[in-house]
Amino acid sequence: MKPPRSSSEPVIESHFHLQDRHETPATSRVSAWSKAAYGCGGLTDFFFLNVILGLAIPIYTVGLKMDPALLGIALALPRIIGAIADAIVGTRSDNSHSALGRRRPYLLLGGLVGGVLLPLMWCPPVQTQWGMFAWVVAMLSVFSIFYSVFTIPYNALGYELSTDYDERTSVFAWKNYFQLFGTLSAAWFYWFCLRPMFANEVVGARWLSLLVGIIMIGATLLTFFLCRERRLEKRQPSIPIGEALKLTIKNRPFMLLQGAQQMLALGMGITGTLGVYIHIYYVCSGSKTTASWLSGWGGSLTIFTSMAAIFFGTWLSRRLGKRDACLAAIGIVLSSICLLPVLLTPQHPALTVLAWLITALGMPCTSLMFSSMIADVCDEDELATGMRREGAYSAVNSVANRMMQIGLVLVGGFLPRLAGYVNTSAPLTPELLERMKWMLIGVQFITVTGAAVVLWFFPITRDRAEKTRQVLDERKSQIRPVDAGGHSDKSLPVTTTQVA
Repeated sequence: MKPPRSSSEPVIESHFHLQDRHETPATSRVSAWSKAAYGCGGLTDFFFLNVILGLAIPIYTVGLKMDPALLGIALALPRIIGAIADAIVGTRSDNSHSALGRRRPYLLLGGLVGGVLLPLMWCPPVQTQWGMFAWVVAMLSVFSIFYSVFTIPYNALGYELSTDYDERTSVFAWKNYFQLFGTLSAAWFYWFCLRPMFANEVVGARWLSLLVGIIMIGATLLTFFLCRERRLEKRQPSIPIGEALKLTIKNRPFMLLQGAQQMLALGMGITGTLGVYIHIYYVCSGSKTTASWLSGWGGSLTIFTSMAAIFFGTWLSRRLGKRDACLAAIGIVLSSICLLPVLLTPQHPALTVLAWLITALGMPCTSLMFSSMIADVCDEDELATGMRREGAYSAVNSVANRMMQIGLVLVGGFLPRLAGYVNTSAPLTPELLERMKWMLIGVQFITVTGAAVVLWFFPITRDRAEKTRQVLDERKSQIRPVDAGGHSDKSLPVTTTQVA
């Protein structure tokens, strides 16, 4: 069975075989320094909200005695504001024409403000229940807005750093590597806050946020100064936000990517609550000590597996193409799900770590491929519209991710009830835990398989992407480049695409 083709699509066979070694043209190469600088921005991107989301529950509910229900609502509401900000910033970034470029001024502003304001998250002026609720909503809303100001242009910058099919994957691999360092450090955030040098964990969170804020500011400055935007070939007209979003959503390859990406996120995220019950009460026989020990060491090991996975994904995409490499990565995730009936066993609790490691070999590859494939979608969009709209695609992708996160929080908590666990004060029986285990396996298998089916119909192969790029380059060779502010540079030959 092959993906369907429209009459406007080039006749290119989709295949699953090793490609000849691809040489990146010199004009499309991104230096190692620029890749590293772009990757540094990934630390800012990771820390921006993960510090807050990782510490909010223990700091506010344990340290400040806030009602967990109120905190849950306070953490969810600002995501709606963030989704609105994503759409506005994405379109505004696409429509910008400044001497510093379309993306860099925004990410500079967002990164600096986020780093400066981060410690204030743990300084509620009024420590009553509703006072803390208002403070969390207000601060997290501000952070969500400035996170959009940073992350939407940052991702758009990554899409446009190179025009080469494989070099784009390499660019996002550097981002993922740096974010894994952030993930590794995040495992020790709460431990740091509890050090005896601090009066309590709230004070520790303030000092931690101060240190992380400095790192965010430094990483933002590196990305701003060392990553150069490509020159515009022409000053493109502004496009209203509604029309921009409509054009983006009508892009069939992009929506197929979103379908696969969100189904995968749904399958691996919605079972989180079930997973906690199964891990503690089924696999570890109710021992929280054993469960925490396995989580700590297993989580650390998966970081290194994820690093290897990014290298593996970059290598695989050069030989199979991005779509087929992503399908192979999803196949790895499916294999870990199929092994769960054997690996989730109270007799050998440590076997559950093996399932995590197999999953960690596949999931980072899928994330890397999705990011790189969106860059190829932007080329096809330019072919159709004549405009570079990376900001709009970054925005819609971010909005979809935010909506999925809200859905996971709201829906995931109901799965234990569907399994029959209605009275949470009652003990979990072996029969109930068995139902939970099979529900987890079934939901993950169905949704991850669905993601693979949707991705199979993604039409942009290596050949199609390179032919699209060839047409765009021929079109641009007839247009005199303009500088980052949109002004024609008459000193440049019309056949050159310069880098600002």
